Amino acid sequence: MWVLLIYVILMIAGDILDYFIGSAAASIWGDAISLPIFLACYFATLAIAWVIAVQIAERMKLTT
Repeated sequence: MWVLLIYVILMIAGDILDYFIGSAAASIWGDAISLPIFLACYFATLAIAWVIAVQIAERMKLTT
């Protein structure tokens, strides 16, 4: 349960960061390239946030 809560918090923070990266890409290179960049960042955030959430939960001894 704690791992999922930590994961959701990390995903919210990562999604905000992904949004700003996508917006910056749109202003620099245009809208056509910003969507693939945003999606790549989003899917990377999905994987990275899970790994970090598990590490945090294990470090804090929140897993059973």
